[in-house]
Amino acid sequence: MERDENFLDAEIREELRIPEESGQALELSVARKPWRIGEFDTPRDKEMAVFTASKKLAEYIFVITEKSPKKLRWSIVARLQNSSVELIEHLYRANYERGDQREVFQKQAMVSINLIDFYSETAKCKQAITIRQMGIIARQLYEIKKLLAGWMRSNKKY
Repeated sequence: MERDENFLDAEIREELRIPEESGQALELSVARKPWRIGEFDTPRDKEMAVFTASKKLAEYIFVITEKSPKKLRWSIVARLQNSSVELIEHLYRANYERGDQREVFQKQAMVSINLIDFYSETAKCKQAITIRQMGIIARQLYEIKKLLAGWMRSNKKY
């Protein structure tokens, strides 16, 4: 599993043309101003892997949709970005709840994952993102879905 994560990180770096520098904040030039990506691989507060993977996905979505066509920016692209943020929101809410309420937020997070998948496919069809970018999103979603399903299963034991 670690090999897959490293492969995804390398593929994302290649897609965004980010130099390989471990342990330091990476800089990426965007049209407006320099943009920084912090390293999510070694979180300071030791958060769960599902949070880390979701944050990486949201960062990636915001970067690749920065230069999408203006006619799509306020429709499918905005929905894609909002769904990625909602996914993180649902995960945080689930983390602070217990019992049935936690399960409700975890299910909402799963719905957000499916919506991101749909919106990324639609964005690819409308040429807001490339097929390669959609593939990276799909692989990240698969990882997040596995992590979330494991978290949901672990809750059923207690």
